[in-house]
Amino acid sequence: MAPALHNYLFIQLIVLPEGLSQLVRTQQVVTATLGEDAVLNCELMKAKDVRQVTWQKVTAEANENVATYSKQGPDVNLPFQRNVEFEDEGLQNCSIIIRGVSRGDESCYKCLFNTFPDGPISGTTCLQINELYGPSLLITQTNNSHTTLSCSATGRPVPTVTWEDTEILENSTMANVTHLNGTVTVTITSTLAAFSLPDKDTRVGCMVSLFSGGVTKNVSMVIPARTHASFPGVPEVTDGDRISVKPTGIGAVMGSLCFIAVCCGTVVLWCKLRNTTRSQIPAGNEQEQQLSTVNPQRDD
Repeated sequence: MAPALHNYLFIQLIVLPEGLSQLVRTQQVVTATLGEDAVLNCELMKAKDVRQVTWQKVTAEANENVATYSKQGPDVNLPFQRNVEFEDEGLQNCSIIIRGVSRGDESCYKCLFNTFPDGPISGTTCLQINELYGPSLLITQTNNSHTTLSCSATGRPVPTVTWEDTEILENSTMANVTHLNGTVTVTITSTLAAFSLPDKDTRVGCMVSLFSGGVTKNVSMVIPARTHASFPGVPEVTDGDRISVKPTGIGAVMGSLCFIAVCCGTVVLWCKLRNTTRSQIPAGNEQEQQLSTVNPQRDD
């Protein structure tokens, strides 16, 4: 709960007159999860001549008018028209609904029944926003003999993180990290020895909850059976791997040398054939052929 909201409630509990608290019935604290809708109710317990009901948002500077209801009908002020509506419209029983609550909506709200001739009679209800992100579950193999399971969630107030199945888990540790925005990340980590893995695939679940708002979420993953588990550094060999054989070491070097030798033999054989062909041409014909090429003549 925000410090300002907590202080306001503390003051109200001390100085609020008992008679006034019995005139207006309202819920002291309304809890809603971020993004959900919140309903704020106010009911005047004694019949009065009510001319208007006004809802105000309590702030550090001054109370800000949110909406009013009178015999002329409902009226929501412009800054709140985006997400505030009247749930129940009446001069004795009046309630508003805040759609998709955000952090900025967390505050105390006052409802004033403007009566004649008694004047205003008020009641206050405070809206508390809960946040919950996650959970996320991670299963890793730290070495050849252990599997580590980690589950974490972030929320406000501090979420509770537990394992749904604790029979096969051991050595659990809990860690909390507080963030600047007021949320807290809770992580539970457990270590599982490889020899203690079940003989069949096992589903392990993680559950997180916010007790103040009754919010609960869960996530689960499957841990492979002991006979199918594979750890880093110990590759599994399949039939397909055995069929595909790649030359390595001395075999690869010998293959490369054979290929170079074949290429060199081909080049030498081609040069010998070329020299043999040129030696079979008569010298005169060769000279005549060259002159014919250099000085071509044309008969007139």
